[in-house]
Amino acid sequence: RTHRGKERFPGMTITYALIQMLEKIAERTDKARIITKARAHRLLMNSAGVCVGLVYEKGGLDFQEHGPVILATGGFGADFTQNSLLAQYRPDLMHLPTTNGDHCTGDGLKMSMAIGAACVDLEWVQVHPTGLVHPDEPDSKVKFLAAEALRGVG
Repeated sequence: RTHRGKERFPGMTITYALIQMLEKIAERTDKARIITKARAHRLLMNSAGVCVGLVYEKGGLDFQEHGPVILATGGFGADFTQNSLLAQYRPDLMHLPTTNGDHCTGDGLKMSMAIGAACVDLEWVQVHPTGLVHPDEPDSKVKFLAAEALRGVG
């Protein structure tokens, strides 16, 4: 990140700006739709091998959306299952806790790989140096991120 505005948290500021722009596009045009509380789980391909949409689950039912697909997916650092991307690409990190949310399971990467997409540099997994331990759950694999601002204060 290179943005250093008046805000104290540049990552959050950038993310909120992107969300606000997407909301405006969805409200004013038919170029985007926002579907909340849903989970995409399969990409749709046509007979020419082109991705033409996706299948998502919402409320226990599957729905399809057709059109261009942009995967803006997170990482996979919170998937500790034996068939996870973490186990495949960095098994040496499986014993470490994570500051990723439990939603960071690489679903977007897995969907793209299922249709033949090539992924690169999956072995480059960032291990965050500082996570806070919740006193009621000291052995939890998921830790709360101690951000740079907190660490900088001492």
